[in-house]
Amino acid sequence: MASKYVHVREYTVRAHQRLIHTRVFNFVCKQCDRSTKRETYGPRPLYCEKCRPPQAPRKSVTRSQKAKPRPMAYKSGLDLN
Repeated sequence: MASKYVHVREYTVRAHQRLIHTRVFNFVCKQCDRSTKRETYGPRPLYCEKCRPPQAPRKSVTRSQKAKPRPMAYKSGLDLN
């Protein structure tokens, strides 16, 4: 079983190095019907790297905070004094 180190970025935990165990799968691609090999650490892949190339890691989506209301000066025709 192949292993590799990946860098885990800071998200909810402190950034660190992690050892993941990968496997090489031999399978038939669902799209082009060719026999192929693919190394992965997740479940068995369905497609070869030509049909579905590996994607770059997705960046976390940061939601923008709602803007706070700003004080406004209202002018009135009435004198309160």
